[in-house]
Amino acid sequence: MASPAIHTAATKHGHLREMGVPILFGAVVLLVSAALMLGANISALRGNLDWMDHSQQVLNQIDVLETCALGEELSVRGLALTGDTRFFRFQQRERKRCQGALQAFSGLAAAEPVRQAEFRTIMQNVVTHMALFGRLSTERPDRAEAVARAILDPVVRENMRKTRLDLAHLRTAEMREFATRQHDITNQLSRAFFLAMGIIITAFLLGGIGVWAAQIKTPVRR
Repeated sequence: MASPAIHTAATKHGHLREMGVPILFGAVVLLVSAALMLGANISALRGNLDWMDHSQQVLNQIDVLETCALGEELSVRGLALTGDTRFFRFQQRERKRCQGALQAFSGLAAAEPVRQAEFRTIMQNVVTHMALFGRLSTERPDRAEAVARAILDPVVRENMRKTRLDLAHLRTAEMREFATRQHDITNQLSRAFFLAMGIIITAFLLGGIGVWAAQIKTPVRR
């Protein structure tokens, strides 16, 4: 007949062995949860990275539009003052770049319905700017006088001011958006790393306990 001590030990060992499988199952569940959580975080990170890329493209096109607008103004003034046709060729090259940037700008605007009105206003201002200065570069023989009058014309000056101001405002908004998403990505990476490491470590600890419990041998009763 088994002694009470042996019977008690056997009972405890039996309970530990019975708990081994559930503990191992719990460890597997934790590992699967960690994998799913990482997958969800990767998806969110990908979305933020896509938006950061979008903001960067908008900023690039803003730079092109600003450079082209200024380049066209300087080309027209240089052409009017010197009559050097190289300024006209430079203006034509800048206008082609500006048209390409406007086309790209229009595609980028579709991804930002909240700011579409702002994008549309900027594009209209740039198109008006191109029309005003494109006309000035072809006027003869008083081209210099015509350019001088246009530079002082309130309508032309307002268009120049509005175009630059709107582009500057949009740049500020996109840079703020870029910085916000960059900060969100940093936080997401930190949270995902520490949470995943905590879950994985816990899962391995539980797995080790489960394996140990499952391998416990029940004392032989005598």
